[in-house]
Amino acid sequence: ATTTTTTRNAFQWFDFDDSRNRNVLSAILAVGLAVGNYVWQYTHPVTPVQLLVSMQQSSASVTTIGQNGKPSLVDFWAPWCENCKLLAPTLHKIEEEYSDRVNFVMIDGDKPDAWPFIQAFGVDAIPHLALVSAEGDVETALIGPIPKSILAADLDTLLENAQQTTTTTTTTTTEQSKKPIPYVMLDVFADRPEARRVHFNDDES
Repeated sequence: ATTTTTTRNAFQWFDFDDSRNRNVLSAILAVGLAVGNYVWQYTHPVTPVQLLVSMQQSSASVTTIGQNGKPSLVDFWAPWCENCKLLAPTLHKIEEEYSDRVNFVMIDGDKPDAWPFIQAFGVDAIPHLALVSAEGDVETALIGPIPKSILAADLDTLLENAQQTTTTTTTTTTEQSKKPIPYVMLDVFADRPEARRVHFNDDES
């Protein structure tokens, strides 16, 4: 009899019609879900290759390069590439921060249909990150596991130049007002500047 009374009193105290008790219950559930999510992620870590594959699946089309008023970051990678795996977490963070302002184009160099793009961008090592202006000009290529700060600085400059392009009326003034990107590693088109501007049609994507 004592046990029954105690149980009834406990449920009477925890009145679900009382807003305070509902808030307490919601807080307890939220903490439980957060802990459960942390445990799941800890016991089921996302591998670098899974990150790259996920980014590949959500990749912008190459046809967006130079066509939608946004700069582009084009990443050439492959599942076997160790430096690509090292770069994956950094690239994923950059994409999370800039995805609404920059086209992120992922190209798996192991795929047969990647060859035309490998040639167009002059890729001879991966990871190869081509930073492309809003007009479609390849400004530089960054090779290897690049720090987030360097990628962010270059992208910020490309975004600033893109903004200037939309507010400047003449091509000459636009080119003169553009800022050079702060980190330049490899200029694939130094000897063939006419190939610097890249555009792709739907039948090439």
